Amino acid sequence: MDSRQAGVKPFVLFCALVASLGTFNSGVNTSSLNIPGFYVLNCPNSSSTTYFPGSSLPHCIHMDDWTWGVATGMFAVGGLVGALASGPLSERIGRRNSMLAMNISFVIGALLLSTSTTSAQFAIGRIFVGIASGFMTTVVSVYITEISPPSHRGVLVSFLQLFTTLGIFIIEAIGLGLRSPVGWRVVTVITVGPAVVQAVGLLFCARSPRWLIGHGRVDEARVEMLRLRKGCVEAEFTEMISGVVSSSPELEKESVTDDGIYKEPVKQNEEKKQDHHLTFFQVMKVPRLAILVMQQMILHAGSQLTGINAIMYYSTSIFEKSFGGNAAYVTVGVAALNIFATVVGQSLIDRLGRKSLMMISAVCMCLFSALMTVGMALDISVLQVVCIMLFVASFGCGLGIIPFLFTAECLPTYAVSAGCGAALMSNWFFNFIIGLIFPTLQSACGDYVFLIFAGLTFLLALFIFFFTKETKCKSIEQIGRDLGWYDLDICAAHDI
Repeated sequence: MDSRQAGVKPFVLFCALVASLGTFNSGVNTSSLNIPGFYVLNCPNSSSTTYFPGSSLPHCIHMDDWTWGVATGMFAVGGLVGALASGPLSERIGRRNSMLAMNISFVIGALLLSTSTTSAQFAIGRIFVGIASGFMTTVVSVYITEISPPSHRGVLVSFLQLFTTLGIFIIEAIGLGLRSPVGWRVVTVITVGPAVVQAVGLLFCARSPRWLIGHGRVDEARVEMLRLRKGCVEAEFTEMISGVVSSSPELEKESVTDDGIYKEPVKQNEEKKQDHHLTFFQVMKVPRLAILVMQQMILHAGSQLTGINAIMYYSTSIFEKSFGGNAAYVTVGVAALNIFATVVGQSLIDRLGRKSLMMISAVCMCLFSALMTVGMALDISVLQVVCIMLFVASFGCGLGIIPFLFTAECLPTYAVSAGCGAALMSNWFFNFIIGLIFPTLQSACGDYVFLIFAGLTFLLALFIFFFTKETKCKSIEQIGRDLGWYDLDICAAHDI
C-alpha cells in the first residue's frame, strides 16, 4: 500500500508530541506570572525582606508599573529574537537537533528568574525563556509539517497550539496554589521539567527527511521515511525528492530516472548544498517567494492584532471588576475553554480546511469583540464574560492553530526556515506591541477599546478571503504547484 494512504504510524505521533513539548513550555512561560505576579512586586508584611537570615533572595522585587510592564514584555522581545535565530540554526544543524539545543535557553531563563534579586536579572531571565519560546513556535511547526503524511498534517501540526494552551492552563492552575512570596519563584522554575523531558524524548525522534534531502543526505532520508511511514514509501519519497530537485542545483535533475526511481548522484558538492538554503534576504529577492512570505507575515501579524493577547495578558484584571477575588478562577476557566476550542479546531482542520476555518474564526472574533464592547459600555458583566470566552474559543479553533501550519505548508523546503522565521518574527513583534500598548489604549478609549480590535479583525477576514488558498490534504509539492514555486528556478529568478 502507498504510504500516503496507509494512515499514521504511532512513531509519527510520538515525534509530534515530543516536539510539541517545546510549545507547551512556551505556554507555561506565557502565563506563569498571570496569577502569582502580584507577589513578585508586593512583599508580605514582615520585618525581614528575605526568606531567612543570611539569604540573598528577597521576598519580592520592587518595580513600578512601567518597569514591570517592560520586564514581563521582554518575553516577547526574546520570542522575536528566537524566531529570527530559528531559520539559520535549524538549517545548519537540523530541526530535531536545534530543538534539543534550544532547551538550554529554557533552563538558563528559569534559573535567572527563580533566583532574581533585581528587575534587570528578572528581565534577562524573561528574555532567555522568550528566545526558546519563539524558536520553538517556529521550528516545531516546520518539523511536524515535514514528518507528517499529507492526509493528517493539519491535525498533527495543531498539536503545537494544543500544547501551548495546555501549558497555559496547567501553569495557571498551579499558580492558584502558589500565590505567595515563595510561590512565584517556584512557578518560574517549573519550565525546567518539560525542557528536560523534551530533550530526552528528542534523542529518540526522527530527523526531518526533507531537511536531509535538502542537504544531499538522501540515504539517511530514506531510512527516516521508513521509520515514519506505513506501507511502501517509494512514490511519496520520489515525489519529495522531485520537489527539491525541481529547483535545487545541488541535486542533479538526472538523479530522478524516467520511471520515477531516485538514483543518487555519484558526485555532489557539499558546500553548494549548504549554500542553497536561502536566507531571509535571498528569499525576498525572489518575487514569487517574497509575496508568499509577506502574506504569511501579514497573517501572523493579524492573528495578534485581533487582540487575543490583550485578553490573555489582562483577563484577570478585566474579570476582577465582575468577580473580585474569584477572578483568578475565571481566568483558569478561560484557559480550559481554550483547550477545548483547540481540540475542536483539530477535528475540523482537515475537514473544513485551513482557509474556511480561519475565515470562520476571524468573523466570529470580530463579532464577539463588538458585543464585548456593548457589554463593557452598558456594564453588563455577564455579556462581557460570555463574549470573552467565545472570543477566546473562536481564536483557539482557527487563528490560534492554522497560521503556524499554513506558513510551513506554503513555502518550499529551501525557503521554509527563513520564511517561517520572518512570519513568527512578525507574530512576536505584534505580540510585544499589543502587550505594551494595551493598558494605554484602554485608558484612552475606555470601554470602546475592543472596537479597534474588531476593525482590525474584520480587515484580517478580508485578507484571508482574497489572498489565501486552500491547502488541506495536499502534499507540499501539490501546494507548490498551486502557489507557483514548484517549478521555480531560483537561480534564474535571481542571481543567488
